[in-house]
Amino acid sequence: MHPPEQFRTDRLLLRRVVADDVTALYETYTTDPEVTRFLSWTTHESPAQTQEFVDHAMASWDDGSEFIWVLVPSDHDRPIGAVGAVAGPHGVEIGYVLAQRWWGRGLMSEAVETIMDWLKQQPGIYRIWAYCAAGHERSARVLQRAGMSYEALLRRWVVLPNFAQTPTDAKVFAWIRPDE
Repeated sequence: MHPPEQFRTDRLLLRRVVADDVTALYETYTTDPEVTRFLSWTTHESPAQTQEFVDHAMASWDDGSEFIWVLVPSDHDRPIGAVGAVAGPHGVEIGYVLAQRWWGRGLMSEAVETIMDWLKQQPGIYRIWAYCAAGHERSARVLQRAGMSYEALLRRWVVLPNFAQTPTDAKVFAWIRPDE
């Protein structure tokens, strides 16, 4: 899979993570416990942690193991969130994060839908999926608005370190390519 380094929507620029994003990401969302509550990584306590994330994002893009785009509103110049995609043998898992100040505006649904639209056009991708904590209804709505359907509740499936130290239940959503 070789995705574009950027996408444009009416309200967003989604672009590949670059080294200069560290400060903006650190100041905007990686340190916010409300934003990171249901994520698989811990809330950042130093810019060095955000630097590690940015380094990982750039290296993963280069080796093709993961693709992460930051979200930059059309009327701003700093990233406010991110969407990531990890390809498997016949599908792609996506994940996302958005700064709290920007919640409730439909921006994440717009970003996820944009990435999904591109993925749906790629041969060999039969499944696009994501999970969220069972009680995280805002995230579930993002996935449904982007065109995914609820599939299952996976009991005690994922550790979300800012939420609980033991595995928690997760809801799985997916878009499945129709039979041809």
